[in-house]
Amino acid sequence: MTEKITGSLTALRLGHVGFELHEKLQPHTADGRRSGDGGKDVICSASTLSRCLNVPDWAPARSGVRRRLCAATQISKTKVAKKNIVIIRYLIALNPSFARKVNNVEEFTYMKFLKSFCKIMDFWPEREEKNSKTRIFRLRYILVLQFCFTLVAGVLYLTNSVGKQTFYDLGHTIITVLMNVVSVSRLILRCFKKYDVVGQQFINKIHLYHYRNDSEYAMKIHTVVHKISHNMTYIFSFCIIFGTVTFNLTPIFNNIGSGAYKNPRPDNVTLQQCVYYALPFDYTGDFKWYLLVAIFNVQKTFFCTSLFILFELSLSLMIICLWGHLRIFIHNLNHIPAPRNSLEYTKEERQEVDDTLKKCIQHHTLIIGFVRIMSETYGLAVLIYYAFQQVVGCLLLLQCSQMELKTVTRFGFLTLVLNQQLIQISVIFELLGYMSDKLQDAVYCVPWEYMDTSHRKMVYMMFRQSQIPLQLKAMNMLSIGVKTMVSILKTSVTYYLILKTVTTDEA
Repeated sequence: MTEKITGSLTALRLGHVGFELHEKLQPHTADGRRSGDGGKDVICSASTLSRCLNVPDWAPARSGVRRRLCAATQISKTKVAKKNIVIIRYLIALNPSFARKVNNVEEFTYMKFLKSFCKIMDFWPEREEKNSKTRIFRLRYILVLQFCFTLVAGVLYLTNSVGKQTFYDLGHTIITVLMNVVSVSRLILRCFKKYDVVGQQFINKIHLYHYRNDSEYAMKIHTVVHKISHNMTYIFSFCIIFGTVTFNLTPIFNNIGSGAYKNPRPDNVTLQQCVYYALPFDYTGDFKWYLLVAIFNVQKTFFCTSLFILFELSLSLMIICLWGHLRIFIHNLNHIPAPRNSLEYTKEERQEVDDTLKKCIQHHTLIIGFVRIMSETYGLAVLIYYAFQQVVGCLLLLQCSQMELKTVTRFGFLTLVLNQQLIQISVIFELLGYMSDKLQDAVYCVPWEYMDTSHRKMVYMMFRQSQIPLQLKAMNMLSIGVKTMVSILKTSVTYYLILKTVTTDEA
């Protein structure tokens, strides 16, 4: 097998990215730079490529990975110089296991990861309800009842504790109750059919995987968006696990330090929990009830953390895909050619311009429609979340200002994650407004002066549509973006200073 990889290597599937590489292969130096001598053949052995892919040399040729590698690239068995290894690493940089073919969006690694987390809470958008008779027993409805129960129990505990505990101690319960409110709002949203409609439309129509082969630029944007989505999913998934562990371990360490687990227990020492409820039994004094509530709190905090992070992650993935669509759309508008040899288009050029304009109008209509559906579906949930950030931001700063190990451990990471989510979701949504301004300029720069009347009408239609701001609004009232985020952060700091002064005077 001595066939060579020459010239342009096409139809090479790079793993879960699933795209075709149309890249001129040129020899590289050892430090990764192009040597400038284009057109030379690139020869590499299957064993060399296997080492780059972490596939052992002793793996049989008929094994899945080695067989797909040889079939996809027609690798030569001739040994390759070190400079060509750089090229191979360049080809597989996006995913080491590029031989696996991807047939749909849900086969991407990061989408599988996201789906596995969402399936735990029955939060993954479904195509249709498989069995309406058992619908009431679905986990999403059970979770709504559970979170409503804990919300009522938390509010009762808060009202019973007023006047008996300091404001610092009450602040912990206020934060958990408000987080419960946000979780209930998102669980209720999940129970509506429109949530499934938006999710399935994103997977089956909006995702850039379906447009990757439209052009070389579309492939480039798809690759960028894929890498961002991939990294973001893994980072957010780590935050779910880390947040759940830290929030539940902090009271355990506090109990160990205070001697609450000793028998007999010291006087005036109670068992601490990460979340408190008004219950008909004493779970702060009786170890049996304490253990039961502690186990319940583990799954409760996991679901609550997942609801917070997965909601923002899903929105972020959708907005990033829309950003990619706008980049592709603007690129297509900027590359509508002017007439080559005269002041008017020829018949062939008019047909080409006609096809391009029709595709652009359809593409723009798709983007506007999905933004409108997203606003209608997520508007109320986002409004509640922004109100939550306004109230909880100052309380978290107040808790962290105690500068005690137990409070910093419990609320420090929570403060960082919530503020990071607020900043991230606001900046990502602001991208739509930024791209909307660039879109107006791109439509105006279309060479409409060379077009006939019908094509000018199509450009005018696009220009009118481009005046519609592609910015999501919560309940058509609150603009989601950087300005709102800055206002929330500034107000949170102001309220924190007021609360700090009041609590200091009380002390």
